[in-house]
Amino acid sequence: MAHGDTYGEITRPLNVAPQAVGKTAATAIPLRERERARETLPFADLLKRHRGRSGLTQQQLADFATLSVRAIRDLESGRVRRPRRESVGLLADALRLGDTERLQLHAAGGNPTHLRVPLYELPAPPALPEPPAPPGALVGREAELQVLLDQVTVHRHRLVSVVGIGGIGKTHLVLAAAQSLRAKGWRVGWHAPAGDPLCCGATSAAGSRSGEPPPGAAGPADDLVEAIGERYELLMIDGDDARGPGRVDIGELLRRCPGLRVVVTGLTPRHLPGERVLPLTAMAVPEEARDYDHARLSEVASVALFLSHMRRSRPGFRLRPDNAHAVVGLCRWLDGVPRALEYAAGWCLVYPPELLLARAGRDSSLLSSPAGCGCQDLLRSLARSVDIVAERHRRVLAEVADRPHWTVADLGRLVPDPAAALHALLVHGLVRPAGARLPEHFTVLQLVRLLHGRDRTPTAAVRAG
Repeated sequence: MAHGDTYGEITRPLNVAPQAVGKTAATAIPLRERERARETLPFADLLKRHRGRSGLTQQQLADFATLSVRAIRDLESGRVRRPRRESVGLLADALRLGDTERLQLHAAGGNPTHLRVPLYELPAPPALPEPPAPPGALVGREAELQVLLDQVTVHRHRLVSVVGIGGIGKTHLVLAAAQSLRAKGWRVGWHAPAGDPLCCGATSAAGSRSGEPPPGAAGPADDLVEAIGERYELLMIDGDDARGPGRVDIGELLRRCPGLRVVVTGLTPRHLPGERVLPLTAMAVPEEARDYDHARLSEVASVALFLSHMRRSRPGFRLRPDNAHAVVGLCRWLDGVPRALEYAAGWCLVYPPELLLARAGRDSSLLSSPAGCGCQDLLRSLARSVDIVAERHRRVLAEVADRPHWTVADLGRLVPDPAAALHALLVHGLVRPAGARLPEHFTVLQLVRLLHGRDRTPTAAVRAG
């Protein structure tokens, strides 16, 4: 169709046999939804809705569809109610509609005497997976969970990024949030991109090395937009840091789905307009002491999590004077990183806490799952977090890695913008406050020290992994 479409050409009737539209989804949709679907939108309203979601102006849509602006105006105003089939196809292509939305647009623009297909008889768009159940109770992250829920429900932010190093508990937190919101009636979708291309030495598919989908292929955002429609209020995207075609263009997704809110987990913020960042940092660890009140000690977040994992394999384990110092030492040595605590508790089936602590500085294999693959090595995943930090901030991290603690003023000797450098390292979860006894002091995670202790750079660590 060329720009010279006339009013008469546009209004030629669309003749499509009703049998051409699938009806297999009719029985799968509840009666109430079918009754609501009978009230199909007029073509003009449906076209305006799709154009609004796509973010296109009438002129842009006309250009992409090779139609005239007058034609678009006539269609959206309702002056033309039965556009040509070819024109509808061009509009569907320009709007990048999925199969279901394309059929709906054709149905809305058909001659009522020849094509009267209610929406409930159209194939249902693919549904998103439901969020899986959290892997057990959320221990020690109650405050962070409430902050995340408030960001979505009270403050109504459209994009919340939960960021932090691998193993810090991002997935567990958002799954707990999804469970809470679904219990309150929220419609929550779940999207987890394809597995980590670095896992087990796997590489991305041929032709995808650039990180872009093959020419002509629909991107992840296109598939998600079709699946979301108006059925979901919240989409949770977990671990969208993969290098490859599975990465979602969240900015495009939010633009095309104006009623949607997104929570995404990752190693770093997306730096998109309106984004709210929730840095997930290491859990609180106990201060060193000569004697411990066991009841109060077990309330410290890292100790509570360690004990919960210990009791899965050793149900009778309790804090006692002969093991409390070892448990505290492990929690402090592992910086309160949830996955590190989980692995340590698993190894305690082989070594008691006292012996495990003695071996901790000498045996890096204890930083991997006792029953998992090498890809679960914490130092390997941590290397990715270090590698994505700006080069000038990596240099700062290397300079302070071996210092027990330091202040933002100390960083002033290393970079011209010490506060910005510290903020970046805190957001990425690579440093933490040194503790209540050293206010305004910070320290590098013990795991980062171990990583720098290896005779290789963070980039080499990733490639060697």
